Amino acid sequence: MEIKLKKLGNKIEFEIPQKVAESFGIDENSILELTESKDALVITKKNKVPTLDELLTSIPSDFEYPDDVMDFVKTEPLSGEMI
Repeated sequence: MEIKLKKLGNKIEFEIPQKVAESFGIDENSILELTESKDALVITKKNKVPTLDELLTSIPSDFEYPDDVMDFVKTEPLSGEMI
């Protein structure tokens, strides 16, 4: 696939065709990493680091701690510990 480059100020840019972007799960919020090789530029999609809110909302409402950590979760602090 050939892609035409464009000059924008002091940068050179190119467009990723929508079909290619969709197949790699790339959108306008994605972060890509550009790596130089001997005769190539390698573009890799970086995994987005989820926010705390995203992590918390991903916990299912019926979540239960495994038995091996349940005692720890239900134990009260002994002195100045912060849990």
